[in-house]
Amino acid sequence: MLLTERPVHVELDARGRLHSESRAAIEYPDGFGLYRWHGVAVPEHVIRAPETITVAEIDAQTNAEVRRVMIERVGLARYMRDGGARLVHEDRDRFGHPRRLWKRELSGDEPIVIVEYTNSTPEPDGSHKIYTSRVHPQLRPLLGVNAAGEPRYGDPQKETALNAIASTWGLRGDEYTLPVET
Repeated sequence: MLLTERPVHVELDARGRLHSESRAAIEYPDGFGLYRWHGVAVPEHVIRAPETITVAEIDAQTNAEVRRVMIERVGLARYMRDGGARLVHEDRDRFGHPRRLWKRELSGDEPIVIVEYTNSTPEPDGSHKIYTSRVHPQLRPLLGVNAAGEPRYGDPQKETALNAIASTWGLRGDEYTLPVET
């Protein structure tokens, strides 16, 4: 049995896991606290000062869950940009907006591949929001899950921005058409 003082602060996410975006998820009267992101134990600065996280620090992190949280905190786009991701392909959608496919090789792991694209529907101020989505490294379309709950993927595709976007919808590039966008 472990006895402690009552915590002075506790924050949980919707699933009941210790979680805070700005401070220790659980704090005690003596100042001791535990920093958690959706239950994952992380160093204090990952919560309190995510802008100080560097690409080198993320790449050196051996715990995959902590590394995932660190990338989430700095933002995938910044991680890719600051980490020297390579532009693999660029084209334009039918509205003339750029689409870009980026790839970052990782030592001892599969590469991270993202596609960057523009929402064709303007924001209230007239601007267009840019989205970034992580995709399968071989742009394999996600076809669903098997009986064990594991993902089922289609065949690899050529590295193009269109194929990457299509893969997020479970399609191949030649199957992906949007008759109307709203």
